[in-house]
Amino acid sequence: MPLSEIIPGVQLVKGKFVDGFGFLTSYLVHDGGEVLVIDPGTAGHPGGEIVKAIESLGLSPRHDVVGIVCTHGHPDHIGGVWRLKRQTGALVMIHEHDADVMETPSLFIERRLRLSRAGRLAMKVDKSPIRVNFRGVKPDCILKHGDEIRVGSYSLRVMNSGGHSKGHCMFYLTGKRVLFSGDEVNNYPNDARRFYVDLSGSLSAKVTALEAASKLKTEYLLPAHDIPHILTDVSLQFSEAIDGVRQFQDAILRVISGRGDADIDQIAFDLRRTHGVPLPTGHEALLPTTIEVALRTLESAGRVEGENGAWTLA
Repeated sequence: MPLSEIIPGVQLVKGKFVDGFGFLTSYLVHDGGEVLVIDPGTAGHPGGEIVKAIESLGLSPRHDVVGIVCTHGHPDHIGGVWRLKRQTGALVMIHEHDADVMETPSLFIERRLRLSRAGRLAMKVDKSPIRVNFRGVKPDCILKHGDEIRVGSYSLRVMNSGGHSKGHCMFYLTGKRVLFSGDEVNNYPNDARRFYVDLSGSLSAKVTALEAASKLKTEYLLPAHDIPHILTDVSLQFSEAIDGVRQFQDAILRVISGRGDADIDQIAFDLRRTHGVPLPTGHEALLPTTIEVALRTLESAGRVEGENGAWTLA
């Protein structure tokens, strides 16, 4: 069984590895006969392994699961919610800004990615972990920044990071110095600089959240798709993730400077051609989507100006 203990009371349930996405991982937090599931994954992975893992801890999936909490509303995190809720009857929790996608999954395609009409049609036959092939679920509990989630004697603090998506949350296990970072840190394996955000996300919010999280003295950083990071490796992951945002923005500015003006497709073409920075892979829409969000951030900072789809330096 792909179950491993991080520390007493915190278990990792590892799903399959997908190129460009990493492992499809869920976590269990358990204490006093109660267990919380963090990120049940896609409609298929880790899937039934979560229930088996709960049973292996001597707990009842039907009676002891106090909640199913999702760091955010992307298909590789909420796709497994409907089936797991049916198996456990547990309360489903997600931040208010991603609740709409959990309830109506098609909104991920319609509102969260920069897609052409052809791209939207292609998503219907997409085979990646972000394909929308699952039923929606109305959340039972809407989370807000600063909320506390109780599991036995444990308490997890809700930290709305708002970078990867507007409703993205990290969860800090108070007293254990464990941070469940979802996709805000290391949403790609072995390279904290390689990331993407959806159209609701914000690179400035991402940096602000990472800077705040880096001050928590976290000893165990548990991302959704990468391996756990422990002790001195944790601070490195935060700094590389922050540097990655800045490097990505700088690369966009270099493209615009070199061209004089550029649209999003031209920027994406040049970034792929030059390999100047680590780039999101795994789905064609991830790069232009992240570029659009980055341009909004740079525009707010007075670095670029956009008109009729063309971007120039301010």
